[in-house]
Amino acid sequence: MNTPGLRYEKFASIGALFLLLFACYQVLRPFVFDLLWAAILCFVTWPLYNRLRQWQPRPNRAALIMVLPIAILLLAPFAMAALSFTDDINGILQWLSNPDNSWPAAPQWLGSLPLLGDSAIDSWNKLANDSGRILALIRQYALSTGSWLLKQSLNLAAELMHMGLSILVLFFFYRDGERISRHLVIALQQLAGEQTQRIVKIIHSSLRAVVYGILGTALAQALASVLGFVIAGVPYAFILGVAAFFLMIIPAAGTLVWLPFAVWFLINGQVGWAIFIAAWFLLLVGTLDNWLRPILISREVELPFVLIVFGIFGGLIAFGFIGVFLGPTLLATSYALVLDWLIRKEQETNEHSNNYD
Repeated sequence: MNTPGLRYEKFASIGALFLLLFACYQVLRPFVFDLLWAAILCFVTWPLYNRLRQWQPRPNRAALIMVLPIAILLLAPFAMAALSFTDDINGILQWLSNPDNSWPAAPQWLGSLPLLGDSAIDSWNKLANDSGRILALIRQYALSTGSWLLKQSLNLAAELMHMGLSILVLFFFYRDGERISRHLVIALQQLAGEQTQRIVKIIHSSLRAVVYGILGTALAQALASVLGFVIAGVPYAFILGVAAFFLMIIPAAGTLVWLPFAVWFLINGQVGWAIFIAAWFLLLVGTLDNWLRPILISREVELPFVLIVFGIFGGLIAFGFIGVFLGPTLLATSYALVLDWLIRKEQETNEHSNNYD
């Protein structure tokens, strides 16, 4: 028999537990996305880690061997890009601060444009006549962006710090991953009971389908992007490939990688290379996700492609870049669980109908 004192003690214990969990969340809130990044990286590369453990049974050494190349692969391109970006911006600002610089002459290809060539040359020359006023305006706004560039540099440094923290957490996820997964399964058993194994299987398949489908497609597009940049002679092709890998995850965002170089070639009179860059990315790189992503996803789970699209954009709006993975994973897991529940209900209904007959 439950006395009022025991009930109050139980409510107090539950309240203390929720208060403790809330306090822990407040402490870990600045690092939630770092933990999620580490968890995603660990999940994607766990099969490779298992193979490594067969050669190196010590978990500390195996985790260190896994973490070091991942750290170099992720951090080095961003550090190199940050250094080169700063140098390029400083060069542009120094050029703008020099009063001897003037508006460049019209490129030769501009006059050869059909129907528009003469008017385009006239417009260019009018801009050249007003080059002093235009450059002064550009200098005014460009030189006033120093504080903005400083802020962006600090933001980039903060992102690099969070990525480094994610890699540090990744080491412990590798080392203690098996124990952590067992604890998670036990906790899920307390909530789901007999359906735990089925739910774990659905979550595992859905997460692997989404992550492999998104990352695999982005990797293929990034490699194709690097090849196209190398053929066209674009500098920093590898760094641009890393940027393409992250941008290609978001539909249509890859245009930010190749369009500036196509325009750059066009302005410099290299029309052939401009057409090559545009054709390479529109006809090859841009179409890879149309067929490769559904193939990679369908290997694990049957999932409507529209859920992937909504999950990417919705997750991006709700959670930032990490939402590109969280959004599709949440929708895919929910879809698979609901579909599994409907199938089981239909089977139970059919069984009852057969028994009744």
